[in-house]
Amino acid sequence: MRFITTLNNQKCMEWKINATQGILFSLLYEANNWAVEEIIENKTYYFVSRNLIMEELPMFFEKSDTVYRNLKILQEKGLIEYIKKGKKDLIRITAKGKSWNFIKQKNNSEKNPSFDESSEKNPSNLGKKSEKEPKNSEKNPTNKDTISYKDNNIINNNIYTSVIEYLNEKTERTGKEKYNPESSKTQRLIKARRNEGYELEDFKIVIDKKCKEWLDTDMEKYLRPETLFGNKFESYLKQKTTTTKKLKFQKQNNDFAVTEEGLKKFYGCEREE
Repeated sequence: MRFITTLNNQKCMEWKINATQGILFSLLYEANNWAVEEIIENKTYYFVSRNLIMEELPMFFEKSDTVYRNLKILQEKGLIEYIKKGKKDLIRITAKGKSWNFIKQKNNSEKNPSFDESSEKNPSNLGKKSEKEPKNSEKNPTNKDTISYKDNNIINNNIYTSVIEYLNEKTERTGKEKYNPESSKTQRLIKARRNEGYELEDFKIVIDKKCKEWLDTDMEKYLRPETLFGNKFESYLKQKTTTTKKLKFQKQNNDFAVTEEGLKKFYGCEREE
C-alpha cells in the first residue's frame, strides 16, 4: 500500500454514502497524483485499475466486481464521471466531488468562538465556565469522545458490509437472493459477536467451514446470518476440519484386496504376535 486515505465523515453523511464508498472516493480524489491521464473530448480522465484499488484498500475490497459496483454508486451520486475505454476504467472528479475536503464549520459563533482556550479572546478564568460542570462531563463530551464514537460506527458498518458480501459470494447469491448488510436483525447478530471480541477474519472462517460442510446438502438452507452468527458462533469457529482416512488397496487378479501391510499403516501400529 502506497497511499494514505482519510475518511471525511461529514461528507459521507451529507452525500449519503457508506464508509466503503467514502474510502474509495478518498483514494480516487487523489488520482491526479498517482494515476495515468487520458484526454477524451478535451476532458482529463484518470486510469484507475481495479487491481490497484484492491491492493490499496484490502480491508474494503477483495473482488473486482465489488469495486465496480461501488464505482457505479459514486457515479450515481454525482461524485465522479466514470467511463470505459477498452478494458480500462477511467474516472474524473465532478464539481460536486471536488468539495470533498471542504468542511462546514460548526459552533463558530461569537457565543462559542473556536479560539485557543488560553487566548485573550477566550480566557479560561473569567467565570464563564462553571466549576460544577467539568469540561469532560457527560453534558459536555470532548471532541475526542465524539470522534471515537463515530469511528466505531464506521468500523461496525464496514464489518456488516464485509461479512455479508463475503457470505453472498461464498453461497453464490445474486439479485434478490442476496442477504442485506443493512438488515437490523443481521447487524444485531454481527454486533453481538463483535462485542465478544470476534474480528472480520473469524466471521470468514465460520462461513468457510460451514459452506464446506453444508453446500450441496440438505443443510445448505441454514447458510444464513441467523444460523451462522447466532449463539453457536463460537462452536462453529472452533470446529475441527475433519479428514477421512482411506485404506490403501492392493490390486490382485483384477480385484482389490485389503492387505495386512495396508492395515498396519492405516492404524499406525504393528500387530502383536
